[in-house]
Amino acid sequence: PTPASRLVGRRGAASATQDGRAAARGAPRNTYRPTVQPAWLKHDRQVLRFYIYLQEPRVETAIENQLYRFFELHYHLEDGTISIQEPKVENCGMPQGTFLKRHRAIVPGTHRYYAPEDLRCGEDVEIYSRRFRIYSADDFTKFYFSEAGLDMGCEESPPSDNFTVTQRFNKELPHRAVPKEVMDVKEYTELKLGGARKNDGLEQFVENDRHVLRFYAYWDDQTRYGTRTFFAVHYFLSDDTVEINECHTRNSGRDPYPCFFRRAKLPKKFHLVHVPGMLAPEPELYKPRDLKVGTTIQVFNRTFFLYDCDDFTRTFYKEYINLEQPKVALPKHTKTHTQLSYPPHTAFGSEEDSLASCLSLVPKLPKQDLIKVMSNSDRVLRFEASCDTRQPEDAQRKFIVGIFLSDDSVGVWEIKQRNSGQVEGKWAERSRKKNVATGTWFCPQDFFVGQTVTINGTPLYIRRADEYSLKYMEAHRREFPMCDIFEVMRKLQPLRDSPEARDAAAGGSKMTPQNLQQMMAEMFGVEITDQEVITVMRNLYEQCVEEEEDEVLFDVSKLLQALSEPPPLAGD
Repeated sequence: PTPASRLVGRRGAASATQDGRAAARGAPRNTYRPTVQPAWLKHDRQVLRFYIYLQEPRVETAIENQLYRFFELHYHLEDGTISIQEPKVENCGMPQGTFLKRHRAIVPGTHRYYAPEDLRCGEDVEIYSRRFRIYSADDFTKFYFSEAGLDMGCEESPPSDNFTVTQRFNKELPHRAVPKEVMDVKEYTELKLGGARKNDGLEQFVENDRHVLRFYAYWDDQTRYGTRTFFAVHYFLSDDTVEINECHTRNSGRDPYPCFFRRAKLPKKFHLVHVPGMLAPEPELYKPRDLKVGTTIQVFNRTFFLYDCDDFTRTFYKEYINLEQPKVALPKHTKTHTQLSYPPHTAFGSEEDSLASCLSLVPKLPKQDLIKVMSNSDRVLRFEASCDTRQPEDAQRKFIVGIFLSDDSVGVWEIKQRNSGQVEGKWAERSRKKNVATGTWFCPQDFFVGQTVTINGTPLYIRRADEYSLKYMEAHRREFPMCDIFEVMRKLQPLRDSPEARDAAAGGSKMTPQNLQQMMAEMFGVEITDQEVITVMRNLYEQCVEEEEDEVLFDVSKLLQALSEPPPLAGD
């Protein structure tokens, strides 16, 4: 055969092999999925926790003849293993922690392992010739037993021995600590009488001289131009002092002075002493138990994260407190671009004009909505407001607040009041003003009767609006929902089904607008503003509104009847 025919044959064999692999991947044998989940998947990380205790004899003391030790029995559902943990008790005099390592335990006298149905409250469990008493369990264990239909047993109250009762009694007694000044006087008296001076740190110095724990840490400076700085933390076991040095890299641009914290005792919280000789609380110092890889320490209000240590430190912690010091991988330092904020407004011109000089070298005129400007050039909403500062000299002051719809600018003028001591005229220049409550520019929807707005740092309570403003807001109901009679009537619908309102209507009662607002707030939790009350009065005046002695009243029966019918619009 020619070389060309051999090449074609190889390509055909390769394509046949690929087709066979694709068919094998879709075969039923490779797509099998079990219908029942295995235990290691169904009960992953699910543990039954039982509270147990063990009774031991005490023959070496005359205070008590028995001792109760309390444990937690953990039954792991994923593989049927059991582990027993003993919570640590202060001054118990015996090692505590892991009492039984996790493994499968055999039921005595049988050839099977312990199962959940073998563990019930109020019964004894024998594990390696030790008899434990189960007296309670946690909520998840009770839920699991109820769902599985297993007998949980009856819970019991844990017993107490003489040691437990004595320890509980000592905790209830008031703590009588000896002041430091009293201890200093006692030591001085002993020295004056010829006693020897105490040297508390001599034994520690002799045993731990030149033994230093070395940790590696870093600090992330979260300021604008801050970076990640690495440090070496040295803990001297001879006198419990700490030294912190910076680990500079090549060409880091920092000064070649690595000492960050001179060797001294490191307090957990620094207290500022304003004058020499000022008393300060006894500082809480860092000890070897407080330095663990993966945790943080505070140094001059800086958070140092310990991510690694040397071999001697790992060996020391393993022998000292049986703690394995891990090595934490350094997280990648993500660089964030901090965008500079715009400078504050200079108060010359509008804020858009000042911002244009920051966006480009050649300032451009800010764009305007010409359609809005041309269609609303002569439209102004006017409201009457009073000063809400709760000061007696401002109680009689009145203002006119104007909202210009062409550019949403706001202007305020003060009305002349006799013997008020205030000058009438312009009070706030017409300009766009920000709403202190929301942080955005004022818009026409922010002004309505009953609202309090803050302009120039002064709260103004809007008392009423002129006829043109009310008609304009009612004509544009979608923009001003408080002037939409349909929306207001929808808020008043719970009043129609209220038994109290029906009783009042049957008796021919009448209510003021304030009573209507109070009833809706107390009975239904619906807040009705003054603007919404004005909307109801303007649209339902002929149906349910009456005037008696310069007071506006709502006829309850007619109001309930109006709520069941579509309301007419004002001006119809």
